[in-house]
Amino acid sequence: MTRHVPISGSVAAEHDQALDRLRVLLTRRGIHSYVVEWLRLTLRSAPFPAAPLSNLDRYPPELIVFAPQGWRVATVRIAADRSAAYIVEVARVGEDHALMPDIRYIVPSGKPAKAAALIPG
Repeated sequence: MTRHVPISGSVAAEHDQALDRLRVLLTRRGIHSYVVEWLRLTLRSAPFPAAPLSNLDRYPPELIVFAPQGWRVATVRIAADRSAAYIVEVARVGEDHALMPDIRYIVPSGKPAKAAALIPG
């Protein structure tokens, strides 16, 4: 999972734009999704008169797609490498509603419609 590696604000903005393009396509199909932003704020105290220090790390955002009943249908991330491909993970359930591993697809960055087509709904 790429969430453990901080990204710059400009890279995070690019990821947000890519997920927004996908979200528009999903909304047109009546599919509800949410973008989750992962942040880590570190605060450090300092002896007076020095000012306290803080540090904000951003991590790659995720687009989470839910069914109307509330369960997760898919998660979409943007690849951290130069490809900026869509990583689409579609949830699966087996017999008796047993959870199964997600199916993972990698879709080129310029094809949000192809990524949207992989998401059931």
